[in-house]
Formats: sequence, structure tokens, C-alpha cells
Amino acid sequence: MSTYGIDLGTTYSCIARLDSNGNPEVIRNNEDDSNTVASVVFFENENNVIVGQAAKENVETDGDRVVQFVKRSIGKRDTRTYEFDGKTYTPVEISALILGRLKNLVEAQGGTIEDVVITVPAYFGLEERAATRQAGELAGFRVLSLINEPTAAALSYCARQFQEDRTILVYDLGGGTFDVTVVKMSMTQRGDGRDVQKITVLATGGDDRLGGKDWDDRLYSHILRACCEENGITPEDVEAETRQDIRSKVEETKRKLSKKQSAKVRIDVNGSRTEITIKRSEFEQMTSDIVAKTMNFVESTLEKVPADAIDVVLLVGGSTYMPMIINAVENKFPGKVQQHDPDQSVAKGAAIYASMLVEEETGSATDNTASGDSKAPTRPEQLTSKFTVEDQTPRSFGPGVMDTSGAKPKYVLENFIKIGEKMPATFSKTYYPLEDNQELVRLRAFEDMSTEETVIPSVDEDGNPQATDPAHNVKLLGELIVKLPENTGRNTPIKVTFKVDASGVHVEAVNTKTNELFETFLRTESEIDVEKSAVHQLRISSD
Repeated sequence: MSTYGIDLGTTYSCIARLDSNGNPEVIRNNEDDSNTVASVVFFENENNVIVGQAAKENVETDGDRVVQFVKRSIGKRDTRTYEFDGKTYTPVEISALILGRLKNLVEAQGGTIEDVVITVPAYFGLEERAATRQAGELAGFRVLSLINEPTAAALSYCARQFQEDRTILVYDLGGGTFDVTVVKMSMTQRGDGRDVQKITVLATGGDDRLGGKDWDDRLYSHILRACCEENGITPEDVEAETRQDIRSKVEETKRKLSKKQSAKVRIDVNGSRTEITIKRSEFEQMTSDIVAKTMNFVESTLEKVPADAIDVVLLVGGSTYMPMIINAVENKFPGKVQQHDPDQSVAKGAAIYASMLVEEETGSATDNTASGDSKAPTRPEQLTSKFTVEDQTPRSFGPGVMDTSGAKPKYVLENFIKIGEKMPATFSKTYYPLEDNQELVRLRAFEDMSTEETVIPSVDEDGNPQATDPAHNVKLLGELIVKLPENTGRNTPIKVTFKVDASGVHVEAVNTKTNELFETFLRTESEIDVEKSAVHQLRISSD
């Protein structure tokens, strides 16, 4: 059985496995001479869809047929769809095409790929996680699980370390997402008496719409503006080919500025050769607010874990090569900062985790050798048998129910499982129909960022809760429809259970009088066709 770890990135993606000695290795992208695949899709025509660097080269010249940064849209309620040659694509389907390209890398080198673990930002909500899993399944994988990107990076790092207790802060700045996570590495004893390293997530924060793309956009705008000023034109006068030339040189320029104090950019602007010199100090000044934003997330995360408790800071993600990032983090944690495979550690950690899951499932180590390789892992003890991982819930979760204890009934969200609890997490509670002879119950499941026991959401003009509530960061995940028998009394107990792990949320309800189980979870508004009436709600307490 072949297992792989996949870092499905906003700008670049990476796939890894364990080699014949049980060590994580990245699958090389020989076509692009790289360890990664650009997360870009170009729909050249109905018969040819290109994924990778070749697609990225068409961003400006054929931008209306190129899709990139789709990770920022996956699982979002306000997401857009894409139409090419009469066919509509969702962010899930675009992501599946990128995952399919990674699958092709493995197969082109004689390997087979079946089981995978896919990484997600720690700050992803459940809808984004469910959509990521769906993309993996659409690409033909059996998705064993998802794992948070910083947790995967920490797992990769810990695999190389001595067996000693450490508290690690992972500063993960990718192409389109940012996470800051604190993990504890410690030794613990398994049930069989063997010592293993335990990785426990202590705190997390971040923004799933903040990343290296924001630096790229600033640099692109700066170069475009400089070209216009040099040639006495406006941005509207710049041809598409010139824009593509600028866009293609942004990433290269950013890399040069990570090594040199200045970089020259030569651009043909409407037939005129223009040379722009950009100083590192200029680039740092024009993006200083973005750096500060990431450090604000670091500060807020350290409210749960004091800075002096941090032993090591890991810089993860390609964007952490920038000196401005290294300096900002080093100033906060002098002498503690390390770069650990910034481009590859997440995929490697996911590969370790994938093999851990298969070992748990089958009781044996996995064989990841490609056709023609010598036999599988020769190490007497598998790397993956030395670890256990304990992660945290990224949000708070619970049902929306009626509170009838006051003079006027009100709709509230009860946070069964709060943000920061150990995953997997399970919680159950008994509720009751709002009225006698109620034919059905609309059990709505929500996520939010509150640590309070209850949240009172915004409601519409009919008194029904809004699907989203920015004031409380509330989001409707979906509904569970519970059908009740005739003559059901309002004191009939309905047991509601929420189960949360890194892959998603499972909601179920049981009519304890009939033992009938309901667990068909409707995830989108288009699936929910039940009349939105308050009479279909559950209430907190019996008479």
C-alpha cells in the first residue's frame, strides 16, 4: 500500500513519501526541475488543461483562462466558479486538477499512489477542510485524514531531534495563508510500554487569506507604477504582454532581494526598454505593514503560551526566506530561530503522518517503494512508530437551539466543543421539540471563534439566525433534518452529538424514544429546502 503526504499550497504544492529507509523524501518534479508544482491551472482549450509552471506563464497573456490562488476560495460561502468551454468548475474541482498533477508525478516515476494525508492551514474552518477532502477524493485518492500544516512541519522537525522536551513555535508563511502554532514536544509512554515522542498543539492563530501573494502584489504594483512613470503613461496603457513580463519577474526579483541589497528589473514597455532598480529597503518599507500583521498574530497566540516558554522557532513556508521575515521573528525570539526545509517540511510531515495512520490501521509498516526498487524499509524500527500527535480544534462548534427560559424565547448557539480543545473531540446533549406534534426538527450546526458557552447570533426579519455573522465570526455549516413520528410530545428527548477531528465535523441526532438515528448532514443552502420556520427548532430544556 502506497501512502503519501501532500502539501496543497496556494502558490506551490508538494508531495512526499517515506523512502526505503523510512525517511521522508519529496517526489521530484522533473518536468519543471523543481521539488514543487505551481498551483496554477490553464484551460488552453476544451481538450487541453495545463497544470504547473507552464500554466503560470499564461497569467497575463491569457489571464481569463488561468486559475490560481484557488486555495483562498476553497470551502468559502462567497466563492466564485469558473467557466471554460461550456463547463463550470468549482474551487474543489480546480484543486482536484492540481492534486491530479501531483499524482501524475508519482506515476511517471513508476510509483502508485492510493492513500494520502493532505495538509490544511491550522486556521481553516470545517467547510474549508471538508472541501479539501472532497478535492482529494475527486482526484482519485483515499484521503486518510487532513493534518494542520504547522503540525506537519513540527512532526517533520521532531523526527530529526533528540528525545527531549521542547516547546516550538511554528511561523508558517505560505504563498496564500499564514499560521502561527505553538507545539510541545515531549516523551510519553504508549500502552505497550514503549517511549514515543508526543507532539501536542498548545495554541494556534493566523489568517487563511494572508501570504506571500500579498508581498508579490505590492512588488508588482511598484514595478508597474515605476514603468509608467519612466515612460509617461498610465497603467491602462500597458499592454498585456508587458504585464505578463512584470508578473513573471516579480517572484524572481523577490528572491534576488532575499540575497542582495538591490535588484534590477528590465521590462519592455510598449517597445521601449525600461530598467528599474529596486532596493531591498524599499521593498521592506512598502510591505512593512504585512510583516507587522503576521507578528500581531504571533503576539495574540502568545497570550496562551508566554514567549519565554518558547525553546525553538521554526520558519516554514517559502515566504520565510525573505530577510524582513527572518529579522522580525529573530527580534522577537533572539537566538531561537531556525529554518527547517521551508518548502518541503509540511509535505514531509504529512508523509510521516500518513504512514502513522496506516500502521495504526493495518498494524504494519507501509511499503512505499516504487516499481524496481529494492524491498521496503529495512530499519528495525519504523520512524512513524515513534510519534503520537495531539492537535486542537480550530473553531468552536455547536447547534443553534431555542432558549425558552426567559420571558421571551431567543435563538442561541451552544458551543459544545470550544476552540483549542483536544482533537478528536466529541460532545452530546439532550434537547426537546419546541412544540407538541412537531413533524420535524431543523438542527443547524455552526462554527464560531467564541470561547463562551453560548453565542446570540444575528437574526433576520423573521427572527431566524443568519447563515453568517461577522460580529461573532459565526458560520452555518449545514443542517440535519430530524423527522418525528405523529403525536410526538414536546418533552421527547432528542440526543444531539457533535464529533470533530482534523477532517471535519460529524453531527447526529437520536430520538431516544424510538432510537431512530439521523446523520444526513446538508452542507449547502441549495440542499436545504425545508421551510425556514422557528417552529422547526429544538429547545434547550424540558418542562
